[in-house]
Amino acid sequence: MTLTFVIASLSGGGVERVAAYMANYWARQGWQIIIVTICHGRKPPAYHLNPAIVHRDLDYYDRVAMGAAAAGDMGGLARLMKECSEPERELLRAEQALIAALRAEIVVSGADVVIAFMDVNNVRTLAATYGLAVPVIVSEHSDPYMNRFSEAREMLRRRLYPRARYVVTLTREVLEFLAPIAGARARVIPNAVEPPAVKGTRNFRRAPEGLVMSMGRLSHEKGFPLLLEAFATVASSYPEWRLEIWGEGPLREMLVGLAGELGLCGRASFPGFTTQPHEVMRHADLFVVSSLCEGWSNVLAEAMACGLPVVSFDCPSGPRNIIRSGVDGLLVPAQNVQKMGAALAALMGNRAERERLARRAPEVLERFSIDKVMGMWDETVTAAAGV
Repeated sequence: MTLTFVIASLSGGGVERVAAYMANYWARQGWQIIIVTICHGRKPPAYHLNPAIVHRDLDYYDRVAMGAAAAGDMGGLARLMKECSEPERELLRAEQALIAALRAEIVVSGADVVIAFMDVNNVRTLAATYGLAVPVIVSEHSDPYMNRFSEAREMLRRRLYPRARYVVTLTREVLEFLAPIAGARARVIPNAVEPPAVKGTRNFRRAPEGLVMSMGRLSHEKGFPLLLEAFATVASSYPEWRLEIWGEGPLREMLVGLAGELGLCGRASFPGFTTQPHEVMRHADLFVVSSLCEGWSNVLAEAMACGLPVVSFDCPSGPRNIIRSGVDGLLVPAQNVQKMGAALAALMGNRAERERLARRAPEVLERFSIDKVMGMWDETVTAAAGV
């Protein structure tokens, strides 16, 4: 079996990590895996790839900036554009060099099945494969209720998603959004939870010392300003507790400034990006997800796999599919700083309650085991390939 992945890049991020894991899994099975990235550039991937995996980057945005984007094979795109409305055609014309370059890479790869990751690249990949016989699986990793398309791209999604062999979503909530488009070919496959590399090493601290941890891209959707505000409401009551927010992104400077404004200098820190989340998490006493929206939440499931008590905003999709509130973690109303602060205080001040939740948290490894999840993917890929 030859699979070609299409993804924006292999830089640090949840979707990129999932794609790398899936690629490595199938490479170990002896499948040929080609990963085509849109704009990764020449830097090494953030995550380890099996040496047998082929990575090809279109280096698209650099080529456009240099005025060197090749036209390529426009046959399929030309036929597609004849079917489209003018707003759709305008969008396709703006991306025609990218779509042609992607089409050429897919043809050269000789893929039995193409798997695209994330909504924008899903649409691009279906446009690039228009008229080709290769089956395409598109996978949604964000919340379409919150991450809205432009009108033209939404029109293209509704036109092209029915051409996908399967549309894979992480949750039933996202499936319900896409089902009217994708029909019976939509499937729910959650992300697998990878077991911690080192077991039994959680760092139980003597009360009252403790570390609250969060992790993710330092960007708007992760809601870190709300987490800082919530921590600030309880920080004076728990002076020995600290907050670490791991990750990198465009809001770093703003978040550091906000921490200072909230009086959290020396109490809140931003250590940067890590490729070893399990190693980092074993030093925490409590893990928090403050996202405004999530397609899933890989870091939440990983924290639970590490045996951490967890608290999360109950955003429209993702955490509510992972946490069994009151059993292995706590869900609090979305974007409610006061309720988040109260939940933090309830656990920071009660080691027995933290440990009660922590005992059940690793059951996430069975609920979303690698064998279960990749078994679902195996079935979907082989069905798409017709074997």
